[in-house]
Amino acid sequence: MNTKAHSGVSPFFRKLLASGLALLLSACSGGSSPDSNTAPTLTGVMDFAVDENTTEVATFQASDADGDVISYSINGQDAGAFSIGGQSGVLVFRDSPDFENPADEDQDNLYQLSVVASDGQLSTSLGIVVTVNDVLEGEGGFNMVLMGNSFFRPYAQELGEMALAAGFTEHRDIGVFAGGDNGRPTNLWQANNALTAEIKAALDAGDVDMFGMTAGLIPDNPTEGFREWIDYAVAANPNVTVFLSLPPPDFPEQWQERAEALGYANIREAYDAELLQLVHTEIIDVLRVEFPSTAIFTVPTYGATFELADLYEQGLLEDEIGFRGPRPASLFTDEKGHQGEIIIKTGTLIWLGELYHVDLRAFEFDTGFNTDLHTIAEGVISAHDPNY
Repeated sequence: MNTKAHSGVSPFFRKLLASGLALLLSACSGGSSPDSNTAPTLTGVMDFAVDENTTEVATFQASDADGDVISYSINGQDAGAFSIGGQSGVLVFRDSPDFENPADEDQDNLYQLSVVASDGQLSTSLGIVVTVNDVLEGEGGFNMVLMGNSFFRPYAQELGEMALAAGFTEHRDIGVFAGGDNGRPTNLWQANNALTAEIKAALDAGDVDMFGMTAGLIPDNPTEGFREWIDYAVAANPNVTVFLSLPPPDFPEQWQERAEALGYANIREAYDAELLQLVHTEIIDVLRVEFPSTAIFTVPTYGATFELADLYEQGLLEDEIGFRGPRPASLFTDEKGHQGEIIIKTGTLIWLGELYHVDLRAFEFDTGFNTDLHTIAEGVISAHDPNY
């Protein structure tokens, strides 16, 4: 504006004239003025996808023809789940999204909101959708102390590799093992030997998330050994979780004879009635009462042996597997029933599913066998009593 043309007009009237002219020009179609304002421009991608447990979504950058400072805000249906940097335009989840527990209004992991760019007078909005992807849960891992006998040891030794393959890079475990009855909790407690000291030292170090033992039943005092070890463990590890691995019966070639002698049609029926229910009611239930702040449960390791033995008898295994022989190609390695590799892999999958809650059907791990061990293990877990 040429202010010299109004040099004889008072400052008040000059301001009034300028304001009136600006209003007039803004009301006239086709008019323009250097003092007119335009809204910021905000364009770009409208659909975003992020993995669960990831907070950062995107950075938005608007432009303004007038060079005004731009600020950002959000609104809309699911805006409450996000925050955005007022000057940076960085959009993030307030809390890490969990695919299994969606926080969007429709609870379908599709978050709808609008990003708003403003120059202080005018604003522009961009509607977006943020999709949360499911991922194989990983990261982190438990610190475990594992003790047991020769029917427990193979799974404890294989678990670390499998946990790492599932993404639990911080999994740690200390294993202490002894053969036969010497690997039972009561024997390891009463022995008071180097193995006992090793277990106690691992528990004394603290920060133990999970304490695993071999299950078994002593008729006169079912909780003997378990009680003493749990009491010792919680002293330095008040939040420890305890599990008992349920082994299969030994001497598999005698299973049918032993089942019939007890009045059952097969070994599964005998196992359920003579061991499984007793372990749950006389050990787990009792220990839960004595240690109400400690999670205590069982892992159905025996299911791997039963399922694969059934498939062998039916001729449905998709691998050349013998009943007894070398570990890589047999169900059992000896008369007592120590496990072959196919049982060990399946049992370790059961441990992984029970201890880390991994979806085994989605877990891409090469077991080295054609038989679908993932599905077998998942089936065993599904059939296990969820209360234990």
